[in-house]
Amino acid sequence: MEIGSRIRFFRIQKNMTQEELANEIISISYLSKIENNQTSASIEVLELLCDRLGIKLIESEEYEQLRELHDWYHLMVARKREPAIAFYDSYESKNTNDSRVAIFFVLFELRYFIFIKQLDKAEAQIKKIELYKDIFDIRMNYFYEKIVGQFYYFKSQFSVAMEHFKVAEEILTSSVHFESWETADLYYYKGLNNNRMGKLALSIVYIQKALAIYQSLYDLKRSAECQILLGISYEKINEFEMAEENYLLATKVAEGINDPSLLGLIYHNQAVLYSKLGKSTLAIEQFRNSLDHKEEHVVIGRLRSIHGLIEEYYKIGDYENCKKWLHEGFAIVEKHQDLTEFNIHFIYYDYLLQKSENLVKFIEKDALSFFENIGHHLYIAYYSEELGKIYQENHKYKLASYYFSKAISSLKKHSHLYQ
Repeated sequence: MEIGSRIRFFRIQKNMTQEELANEIISISYLSKIENNQTSASIEVLELLCDRLGIKLIESEEYEQLRELHDWYHLMVARKREPAIAFYDSYESKNTNDSRVAIFFVLFELRYFIFIKQLDKAEAQIKKIELYKDIFDIRMNYFYEKIVGQFYYFKSQFSVAMEHFKVAEEILTSSVHFESWETADLYYYKGLNNNRMGKLALSIVYIQKALAIYQSLYDLKRSAECQILLGISYEKINEFEMAEENYLLATKVAEGINDPSLLGLIYHNQAVLYSKLGKSTLAIEQFRNSLDHKEEHVVIGRLRSIHGLIEEYYKIGDYENCKKWLHEGFAIVEKHQDLTEFNIHFIYYDYLLQKSENLVKFIEKDALSFFENIGHHLYIAYYSEELGKIYQENHKYKLASYYFSKAISSLKKHSHLYQ
């Protein structure tokens, strides 16, 4: 890497301004030219700048550290939480003179923040990376695009996520070589994101691609995850028998490798299937089974199952259990950040149970505004339909018609039938 790019990268990483770095060495304008590789400075000036940054003028190549970082990244891809956390705790204070090592650490640290669901730290990291990502080589750009796509996926900004995944796939399918498990992981996330966008045909295509690779690698856990996602896609297009078949295949694998977290995921999606079939008793049983198998740190997964329980208990008129699980859901939301979606769902049911006069205003001003902002068409449709029903019951037919139309329009954007 050119010395100017190295200086800019390490300066930004150390949270130094150009003024702080240049002070009593050179002018800020001259430093700017050096950092943009627009001039060749003397060895003496470069040594002074590097010394202030705590790096050496001559860059070393630390291949062992680079290998360790890629192994750490693989731990995160393989969902191995404890060893991934242990690596970060032991590595984060290490210094390096190799800019490639430093950049890959920053990129994989971004993935780590997403991995442990610290999305506020991830967002801050992305903003810093954007200040120097023009110095990235093609492999760095691949990881940047893929990981930023994952960030936006977990922020429920699926359209933005897809744009980054598309760029990552373009790089992946170029001349650059990546391990097959890396290819499978990108395909899996593209399938996952397409599923959340309602592009179910595309979701199935990408998940089947990922599944074929995982099966060739004898990666049973990731194969089972693919079977689960295929089941979800088939359930959404009302192919219930195929959905159940994929869930059963995934269950056999999860039981065979004794993986409680996988079983928790399977039980949750079986519950969703039973709910859609109108089998509330079975749905409630599986939602509860799902919670029994999910660890405390799987916050979003637990909240989804709790939301499912609230819906089912409300549906059958068991308001006491509905209130009990609402209390549980609110308690979890209060302890964590970036859970606005679930807070909205829970407030909605709380207002329903209270028969609150604030329900309509809440849906219009809070729920719909939030889901429109993130482009979540399914929930825009859901809450628009609920508003339509309320206005219809109150004989406000013009408003009812408006929100029913809004619900239909949002469903068209969400449904695979309209892609």
